[in-house]
Amino acid sequence: MFDIREITNKIEYNPSSIDKNAPFTQAWFYGEWQEAMGRKVRRFEMRDNSETVGFFQAIKYPLPFGKNILYIPHASLLRQGYEGQAEFLKVFRNKLIEIAKEENAIFVRFDLPAEVPPRRDEGGVAINKYFKKVPLYAYHSVYFQPKYEWILALDKPESELLNDMPKDSRYDIRYAENKGITAEIIGNNLTSYLDFFYGLMAKTARRSNFNLHPKEYYKNVLVNCEKNNNAFFVAAKNNSDIIAMNFVLIFGETAYVVFGGYDDRFKHLRAPRLVYWKGIITAKNRGCKFYNFGGVSSGDSYGSYDGISEFKKGFGGKMLEHPDSYDLVIEPFWRWLYNLRKWASNQK
Repeated sequence: MFDIREITNKIEYNPSSIDKNAPFTQAWFYGEWQEAMGRKVRRFEMRDNSETVGFFQAIKYPLPFGKNILYIPHASLLRQGYEGQAEFLKVFRNKLIEIAKEENAIFVRFDLPAEVPPRRDEGGVAINKYFKKVPLYAYHSVYFQPKYEWILALDKPESELLNDMPKDSRYDIRYAENKGITAEIIGNNLTSYLDFFYGLMAKTARRSNFNLHPKEYYKNVLVNCEKNNNAFFVAAKNNSDIIAMNFVLIFGETAYVVFGGYDDRFKHLRAPRLVYWKGIITAKNRGCKFYNFGGVSSGDSYGSYDGISEFKKGFGGKMLEHPDSYDLVIEPFWRWLYNLRKWASNQK
């Protein structure tokens, strides 16, 4: 019998036990990032005959008029090879309806586990009968996770990783070093760099036309990561001036570039390439098997991110495509209004 129960104890919530490369957005600490901003987070365990087969956490985002969205970011984690997809879909849907009504949510958004194909399954349950596929333009949001990410396997020596890059990337790294740019790893007192970091991100956001979270959000992230000792900054310096920074998080076997920014006045020094390279080598030396550069465009979405996407791809690696996102729709009219606003904002 498949069932889903809510978990409030950190010790019981362990997505890594299901998948050692589980995305960090399903980690307990990621929920803490959201809770620090006043967002409600609810966590759940999925069981089949009392055996744990998956976990997920849902984040509540407020909307006007007392409405809300519930979002399960990358993804509903289901044990690899689990064969009870038909029953999972039915119970999962019913549980989401229950949670959504409790939280006055107009819809619940989630990724399907990779093991659940987007078609009619063997039990006769049509996914599209219960859930609405999320339009591509709706992925473009500060709240929702990207459909496409760029990852690099770190299973080669440093020299091979460098040689596998396009020659332009290697040239930029050497050029920055020859111009006296240094890349420093900062693992302690992260919050003391908040003003520098937020300033660089704000400049990058204006240039690239994307939105940031409130500054307080990043402060809460840094405080939390200092407590968990699971992240570091890579800072490029021109003399004593910090001109580029990446924030790198380690979870499981993967290092993630979660946030980053640089000062365009120093673009000619090509510091960002050196910052990424220093982060890659640091992650490898700390035992990580993968380096995740974050979201990229794929020709059919995130068109405004083409420039930064090509930059990320300039280190070698491959694209990671997440399963399609779906909405469990509770209030169709309100969801239509929400998507209309999202579509309109992407036309600007």
